[in-house]
Amino acid sequence: MKHTNKAFTLLESLIVLGVLSSMLWVGCTKIPQTEHINQWEATFKSQWQHARLTAQQEQKTQVVHFEAQTISFGREIIKYPSGYQNASPKSIRILKTGYVAPITITLTSNQKTLKLIFNLGGGDYRIEKT
Repeated sequence: MKHTNKAFTLLESLIVLGVLSSMLWVGCTKIPQTEHINQWEATFKSQWQHARLTAQQEQKTQVVHFEAQTISFGREIIKYPSGYQNASPKSIRILKTGYVAPITITLTSNQKTLKLIFNLGGGDYRIEKT
């Protein structure tokens, strides 16, 4: 008489559960906040450059609105990094020459701050993280 066991052994079950739990752990780990901010910075830079070039090419003033939760570049809208918001909404006018008046936009999140500082001149800016 042949005896066939069609069930998994305890060791096989533990190995499968270990592999599955490792996969779930890796998949559910949080992405650090700095990666979100870096992605947002790249997106903002791209949209900002596009708005400046559009103003210069079309010889028409472009307006960028920094609202409470988003920035609108005409039809294009981007959200601030996760958890950040703008307490004092402002608008920036990009003149047809690409000129932008000096202004600082402050985004806050709990105890962290991002400052978008637009310098006098050709619409250049820098970002300070505190």
